Amino acid sequence: RRPPRTRRVVLTMAAASVGVIVLGQTNMSIQSAHAAGLLRSAAEQTMAFSDPTPGPGEYLRVHTHANWLVGRSGTAGNDMFSMNAQTIDVYVPGDPSRDWVLDRDWGAIAPRPGQKDTIHAPGGEFYGIPWTVIDKQELIGLPREGKALIEHFNAQYQGGSASRDEDNFVRITDLLRTGLVPADLRAGLYEALALIPGVNASEQTNFDGKPGISIGRSEPLRAGQRDEIIIDPATGLVIGERTVMTYALFGLGANNLTAHTAIDYSIVGSVPPANQPAMEAGGPEK
Repeated sequence: RRPPRTRRVVLTMAAASVGVIVLGQTNMSIQSAHAAGLLRSAAEQTMAFSDPTPGPGEYLRVHTHANWLVGRSGTAGNDMFSMNAQTIDVYVPGDPSRDWVLDRDWGAIAPRPGQKDTIHAPGGEFYGIPWTVIDKQELIGLPREGKALIEHFNAQYQGGSASRDEDNFVRITDLLRTGLVPADLRAGLYEALALIPGVNASEQTNFDGKPGISIGRSEPLRAGQRDEIIIDPATGLVIGERTVMTYALFGLGANNLTAHTAIDYSIVGSVPPANQPAMEAGGPEK
């Protein structure tokens, strides 16, 4: 739920703050330029790095170790919020005729105590919808150059986010964090991120402690909520993400992580057996 926003204009303070505002804009410009340089470097590394690619009978395993803020209803009917760690392994077959596999440990929020899901499904439709945010044909049809990608996403904008810039950032990072974006498109997406106002960079570690470069953006219309992806500068691969609430929310106080993940990739020759069926879209299990 987005907190209410209040807008006030205090003329007497505005004149006194001009110097601070200019300094802040200059500092943001320097940060954005630094981020743009790192993103260009990531694009170059991406094109030079050979992505792990499964052969016949093999799978690309995308392993995510995540710590996410979750909400539950307490016994008194009140909302309760806490962090929950879980692991998600998605196995993408080298042979497109084979099922994708999801192996998920829900952690403390499992629908049933100790529940772990292993689901096999064509195209990754484990819960009745595709696991990835965009299908393969759409990926093939996307532009590969940064400016053209921004223009494409601008055309898709329907006002659903706090701003068009936030929407572009979310669309791009949603794609990147799947771990399934081909190298040429990934390089273009990094170039596109460098064109979004307010994007900056810092050194961060992923949830498993692996160091990388965090590319992030704070959304002014969400009181400074900061979303980040963490990139391995040696390969250009996304190795994690973070969300930082720079304001107090859900009783957690300010500057708290509400999402922190680690992502890695490997090629494997086998997958775990299913322990439950996939689900129909919006309905019961198949």
